[in-house]
Amino acid sequence: MITRRLALFRIAKASTVAAAVAAPPVIAVLQPKVAEDPALVRLGQKVMRLDTVCQHRKRAKEAARKAYDATAPELPAALLVTSYSEDFVQWERETDPDGEPVYPEGHFPQRRYHTSSYLAQELRSWVDVEGLDDEERGMELEIFEYLQDRLPIADRYERGIESALERSDYRKASGAHFLACHALEKLVGRIAKLSALTPEGITIKAQAYDAWIRSGDERARQFASISLGPGIAGDICRVLSEKDEA
Repeated sequence: MITRRLALFRIAKASTVAAAVAAPPVIAVLQPKVAEDPALVRLGQKVMRLDTVCQHRKRAKEAARKAYDATAPELPAALLVTSYSEDFVQWERETDPDGEPVYPEGHFPQRRYHTSSYLAQELRSWVDVEGLDDEERGMELEIFEYLQDRLPIADRYERGIESALERSDYRKASGAHFLACHALEKLVGRIAKLSALTPEGITIKAQAYDAWIRSGDERARQFASISLGPGIAGDICRVLSEKDEA
């Protein structure tokens, strides 16, 4: 859990404005002239409760992912796209259960592979060899054999992936974590719209920032500073200014 002093220090360090004008030890001893906004206090309490939920679900998702990785089958080499097969069978790029690109060691960019649906689609549209000359007939039969050989391989691979997902319960764990992160993001958005009137309020905002960053939400690392940083910097400057005027 982030402490009041650590929270202020982290956000001050992350903000050029706050870093230039604010020292957390100074803010920590300020005596506010007004009470903190009750709405901000309530939202801060909700963030702390949701932080606990996010961390629990984050750990559950990580455990489920390890279980999935331990049992998921490797992508068969027979399904990889070649200069020969790319001319007549569509393909997909290799991704993980979250749809993120996979880059196995020694493979960049992503590996491309033929799926069972694309292989079956080409088999259904296979040209009848009747009426073709010997060269054309040989080419079509070669394609037919290629598709026919790889379709069961693709079926087994995809069934193995699905079985690994079901045994690990990864979809459920990932979905639960996503919902918690989404709820936390909405709370952070509401907090960002409020002004902190006291050091307590600044700490609440900093704790919200810290909770979102630690949640495992990929959006947090991209948007947390943008969403909360400028507001916290302004709050620190205002609180310091009010202290000087007191």
